[in-house]
Amino acid sequence: MGISVGGIASGLDTDGIVKQLVGLEQRNILLVQRRIAFAELKQQSYNDLDGRLSGLRSAARGLNDAALFRKVTSSSSDEAAATVSATSSATAGTFSMQVLQLAQRNQIAGPGFVDENTTGVAAANGVFRFKVGSGSEKTVNVTNTTTLRQLANAINAASPDIKAEIVNDGSATNPYRLVLTSKKDGLAGQINVLQNDTAINLTGKTIEAATADATNSADYLGTVSSAGAYTGSTNASFVVEVIEEGAAGIARYKFSADGGMTWNDNAGNGFASAPDVDIPLQDGVAVNFTDAGTLRVGDRFRIDVTSPTLQQAQDAIVKVNGINVTKSSNTITDLAPGVTINLKKAEVGKTVTLKVEETIGDVETKLTSFVGAYNSVVGFLNAQFSYNPQEDKSGQGAPALNGDSAARQVQTRLKSFVTGRVSTLSGKTISSLAELGVTSDEKTGLLSFDSFKLQEQLDKDPNAVQRILTRYGEALPSAKFEYLRRSSASTPGEYDVYVTTPRSRAEVAGLSAAETLVAPETLTIRYNSDATNINSVPKEVTVALAAGDTAAAQLTKINQALSDATVSAEAFLDAQGALHVRTKEYGGRYQIEVTSDQPDGPGSTNFGSFPLTDLGTDLQGSIGGKPARVLDGNHLKGATGTAAADVEVVIPEDTSGALGRVRIVDGLGESLPDVVDSLGASTGLLKSRTDGLQSSIDDMNAKVLREQDRLTRFEERLRRTYSNLEVTMGRLNALGDYVSQQLGALNTPRRK
Repeated sequence: MGISVGGIASGLDTDGIVKQLVGLEQRNILLVQRRIAFAELKQQSYNDLDGRLSGLRSAARGLNDAALFRKVTSSSSDEAAATVSATSSATAGTFSMQVLQLAQRNQIAGPGFVDENTTGVAAANGVFRFKVGSGSEKTVNVTNTTTLRQLANAINAASPDIKAEIVNDGSATNPYRLVLTSKKDGLAGQINVLQNDTAINLTGKTIEAATADATNSADYLGTVSSAGAYTGSTNASFVVEVIEEGAAGIARYKFSADGGMTWNDNAGNGFASAPDVDIPLQDGVAVNFTDAGTLRVGDRFRIDVTSPTLQQAQDAIVKVNGINVTKSSNTITDLAPGVTINLKKAEVGKTVTLKVEETIGDVETKLTSFVGAYNSVVGFLNAQFSYNPQEDKSGQGAPALNGDSAARQVQTRLKSFVTGRVSTLSGKTISSLAELGVTSDEKTGLLSFDSFKLQEQLDKDPNAVQRILTRYGEALPSAKFEYLRRSSASTPGEYDVYVTTPRSRAEVAGLSAAETLVAPETLTIRYNSDATNINSVPKEVTVALAAGDTAAAQLTKINQALSDATVSAEAFLDAQGALHVRTKEYGGRYQIEVTSDQPDGPGSTNFGSFPLTDLGTDLQGSIGGKPARVLDGNHLKGATGTAAADVEVVIPEDTSGALGRVRIVDGLGESLPDVVDSLGASTGLLKSRTDGLQSSIDDMNAKVLREQDRLTRFEERLRRTYSNLEVTMGRLNALGDYVSQQLGALNTPRRK
């Protein structure tokens, strides 16, 4: 028989003994597993709390929306006539408008040309010189080999303000027409052809040569020609069709002035075709038949007439609230700040009402969501802390976070936040949630919300509500600047805005009042738009003034010369009558210089013969006592790393000194998410707790694995020991049996 481990030899329940001994050793594992289960339960509770905090963070951020407190909307009573849009900077208002005239871009075209890529447009060397509006003159050189396409390409290359293209009008002969279209709206885009040494007539009306249709009979051997002086205002195609055949003088015809869509047949009688005579058709256009051969019924002859102006340049004219306003474009952006009006259709006498309105969003709904999210967190914590052993009938024990210091800290921080005041707000304005109708129960800490109180504050001062609930910034009363924006890097507080150097224009003035000139005088004005660059060459403008020119006449001539030279500068007379010349742009890169060929004194402009020079200045200033960055020329922005970081204000031109204070406020929607982040499981307090728990759980699981491995080896050792015992006991039993048998044999009597 094999060795039994079940106590066959020893009579012992060795399997039971092994199980009991292993069971005693397993008690340590069970204790560790209970600790793991509790840690995992606590971890789940932390995760539950973190999820509720995340919901609170989202609800708070929902309040941090400036559009929630000021939403600008716009509307038009007739969008077919005009539309309106508005940005957040627009002010509420109503415009009563009549669209009297739409702006148009100038478009002109030449008469038909034989081809676009082969025939030269000029008989000899010459120029095509033009300008758009008050822009500078542009010159294109032409030769007898310059094609129509090359001319168009050269015009496009010469000026960005014009588009030259070639259109095929489908005519049997000379179908290619040069079309010039201004890229500027209104009268400012008027195309002026100053010199034209080509065969393309862009300034006068043209009656092109008459042509015969290819389908005409071969019986007419004469020619038909065009004549006259076109008096119409549009491009047209005249068609002459024979309706009674015969020789010239006998045949009769009808004609069309619109390419054959409508006809004039003289009440069915037709018109006589007198030979070799200019026969008037319409609008100064005449036709001439030579007497040779027979004109057959259906024979057609065509005469194209062109007027160079396809579309006149014109400004938009609107009547706004009873005042006539002229604009170069159909898109009007400077009628009111932040408002853009697009003109669609002109109709005299029809009034369109354009409205810009300010509305407040659904603050109540957002605040209700916040209160619900907050109460979800506090209600959960209350359930964790309210355990009473005497009331625990189920025996489940205390909740996982009962007495937990981290959970207590979350509760304390949140309660302190919602019941406190916004620190940067003075007593002159509301500064707490309680003043918006959100109050906390003293016992439970749960919030309640009185929406009527919120509405009362919104009606009274929506800005005060916005200060408490959002990321906010503002210029304090009497400030001489415009607050623009801030960022999350801006620290709450009040900051002084100071300008050490204003943004100014380069400007020179006569030494005294300008007088009527007693002699001719020439002014030389030098304008430099990049004076900080030593390689920049100033643009020079010469102004010729005549004896007898008054100060007003001098002013007109100076401004006209500056405009003709497209120099961005202007002249004006001050209150004392002195002439000033200044750049239109602001900043330290612009320079102006004025010199006269006459000394200052009676009967002069009083600029004098010594150069008067000035350089504009760039804005420099500080916010909160720290040097600020300069953006867009006239914006000051708090430097990175300072308390006023990213606080941006707009400074008026030519303004310096102390301009007032800007206030930065972090309301609920801006600051509470940071508080929640400092508490949550992603980066805050709960993260350290959950990380610690996870580390502890990992350690305990590792310990369980080690103990289980040890117990496995322990059990194997016990079973080997008892197995050996059974083998030994089996041998001893066998030996005992043998000894007993031998002793029995010795005691048995032998037979004789």
